[in-house]
Amino acid sequence: MLSAGAALMLAGCSTPSATGPRAASDEASKHEPKAFTQHRFTSADGTSLSYFRQGQGPALVWVYGTLSTWGDWRDVASRLSPHFTHFVLERRGRGSSADGTAYALEREVEDVLALMQEAGPGASLFGHSLGGILALEAATRRPPARLVLYEPPFPISQRIAREAVELVRTTWKREGPDAALVAAQHHIFRMLTPEQLEAFRQTPQWAKQLGMMETFLREIGAVADLPLGVERFGAVDTATLVLLGDQSPHVLLAEPAQALAKALPHASLRVLLGQGHVAHVSAPGLLAREVEAFLTAR
Repeated sequence: MLSAGAALMLAGCSTPSATGPRAASDEASKHEPKAFTQHRFTSADGTSLSYFRQGQGPALVWVYGTLSTWGDWRDVASRLSPHFTHFVLERRGRGSSADGTAYALEREVEDVLALMQEAGPGASLFGHSLGGILALEAATRRPPARLVLYEPPFPISQRIAREAVELVRTTWKREGPDAALVAAQHHIFRMLTPEQLEAFRQTPQWAKQLGMMETFLREIGAVADLPLGVERFGAVDTATLVLLGDQSPHVLLAEPAQALAKALPHASLRVLLGQGHVAHVSAPGLLAREVEAFLTAR
């Protein structure tokens, strides 16, 4: 459902820097995107948060999912920098962003709304995975110019089992993050063969995700408590693109995407051929083209 679920595509992958290799000539360097700059803003509960800005043109706010960081999106965003000014949220509890005293999805929705305010009128909004949940909830209160949702894991026919979440939490406390992430693969994601899981455990991406188990557990627990269905979003009167990889699992990701495309009055569904949940890693050019085409269409 989330970044860990696409281990084979993530294995051994690293996200390119925002500026890429140094240009060999002055002419080439003119076309390189400028580096991201870090900025701060304050959310509704007083939490000080960070975001990264780059590009020129209309504002586009990015919200990523769990087991992920803002840097995972630098490649895709940089490809769009000639056309959009990016505001990439560094979600609470990560990097330079502070954390609140008690976690709730509502606080994170408020974070998105505060960054939308920072981005100004006419900003569009992109949400991936859990970030898609946050983006859609924010859109019910502050409609963006346009909305892109890439596989938000809303429960449609069944929820993530609370027992599975508690099992992972108990494993984390007793045996540590490595055993907990293995348990999450077995009892929540259920996407990898034993051989694929063992290969994933040898990658830098696995080591990176071990440091996110605390935020992962609180976030996946909140997703497990969401009500079934997405009919409550039927009043979202915003042009919306729903993205779905044709390799993504049906119940966890395809069902929500298809349901959103039907429930939202101005939504279209776009299937990314040959892709799963992490096209920003496996096919950043494809993802950037789809986003640009939607946001610039008349």
